[in-house]
Amino acid sequence: MADNAETYSGENYHRLKRGQVGFWGAVAEEIAAMAPACDTVAFVTSAAAFAFMLTPLAFLIAMLTMFLEVNTLYHLSKRHASAGGYYGYISTAFGPRPAIVSGLLYVLYQIASTAAIPVYVAGVVLPGVIYYFFHVALPAWIWIPFILVFIVVPIVLAIVGIRPQMKYVRVAAFFEIAFLGVLSLIIILRAPDNTAAVFNPFAWKQYSSLFANEGGPVAGLGLGMIFGLTSFIGYGGSAPLGEEVDHPRSVTKALIYGLVLVGIILTEVAYALTVGWGTSMMQSFAQSNIPGIIVATLYTGIAGGFMLALVAFNSAFSDSVAMQSNAGRVYFAMARDGIIPKFFSEVSERFATPWKSLAFIGTVSSAVAVGATFTISAAMGLSPVELLSGSANSAAISSALSNTFQLLTTVALVGLILTHTLLNTSVMTMFRRLRERHITLGQKILHPIEHYIMPAVATAIFIFVLYESIVPPIFPVTQAVLISSVYLVLAVLYVVVLSKKRPETVKRAGRLVNMVEEESGGID
Repeated sequence: MADNAETYSGENYHRLKRGQVGFWGAVAEEIAAMAPACDTVAFVTSAAAFAFMLTPLAFLIAMLTMFLEVNTLYHLSKRHASAGGYYGYISTAFGPRPAIVSGLLYVLYQIASTAAIPVYVAGVVLPGVIYYFFHVALPAWIWIPFILVFIVVPIVLAIVGIRPQMKYVRVAAFFEIAFLGVLSLIIILRAPDNTAAVFNPFAWKQYSSLFANEGGPVAGLGLGMIFGLTSFIGYGGSAPLGEEVDHPRSVTKALIYGLVLVGIILTEVAYALTVGWGTSMMQSFAQSNIPGIIVATLYTGIAGGFMLALVAFNSAFSDSVAMQSNAGRVYFAMARDGIIPKFFSEVSERFATPWKSLAFIGTVSSAVAVGATFTISAAMGLSPVELLSGSANSAAISSALSNTFQLLTTVALVGLILTHTLLNTSVMTMFRRLRERHITLGQKILHPIEHYIMPAVATAIFIFVLYESIVPPIFPVTQAVLISSVYLVLAVLYVVVLSKKRPETVKRAGRLVNMVEEESGGID
């Protein structure tokens, strides 16, 4: 254990082993955490339920928004690499209290996202695939044992160690990107409905009635962006690897490369599926449980459609590995600072991983997946017996599982927006405090753009999407926002109580590495 400890202010603090992850491993972690193939069969479908033929535009704007976030994390991570990731960045800018809240929010949306995977992929997509290709109806309870596949097994891989994990993630992630790119290109080249109008919300006046419930094409676009943005929810997945990469710049570069690859591919996929299905028929797109797989089969045959299903299942698995690993490392960093019990900071002597934090994340994600599904089903009038004894292909069961997915996804969205709003304001605050000197004309022009304007624009877009997710109230989105709000209040209260009981511990939180203090001598 001594090999994984360093002294900070007279105390021993556990650190993760340097050199465990290379640059391409960090890029693979970014791709795996965003899970583009899983997004293809889940988030594109959900976005199309609101944005219809504007789904490609929803993903394009979401990608550009996250590019603005690249700027934020680029400037935060290039000189501040820590296992705490976002938690450490916010502590440097605003101090320990907001950092503690952000750390708890980060784990909230990672847990919610991880819990949503087996519910939708195994409860909706898997039965749809089996019935579509083999005409076999699966039982409604099929998603429950798949918690083992999508949550428990990945957590074991994460505990075993970052190096074997990275070998798997690297191969799977880059194959996934290549496959989706080629598949989408084939669909686009063969589709008879190619048009640039899918990127223009004002080009569909003849379909105004289609967007009536959403409040018009622009409002429908905003609702579609909810799922466009949450498809990138694993973005920044390499940030908590800051202590394990071979060089801190690996994290910085991985943020850019990962988002570029996934953003381009997801926009291409959204466009391919829209024109492949038919722009005038997008109302029926989301009514199918597996529209992406149907389109792939239509244009590339059974082999192409079935391969997409397999890649999507693997993507969901990789997503669980990456997200649970990252969330566990944030808990590790917070426990190391004494914010949560030291129990979570213990590093395995054999594997050099925070195994207790990882085991906790896996356990909680599994419990949330089960609990949320039964709660939503009960709210919809389905008894536990009906939920477990019916057919997975029944409309009632699919609706219950889809609503559970939307609940967990929206919880994740709220956590993402709150955390990234803190990150965007962190970069503004941090560089004001650093008082960097800008000599050349180019530096003087870029400084306000990179450190103030771009973060502010990204924050405005996040707020717009959050607004669209709660106005007007709609089940289960409104309930998800309420759950997130209660969690936020409890997190704040926890910090208040902790500040009174252990003020020195709170003061030290997230400051094992503090670039402002290191580079400016503690300028306020």
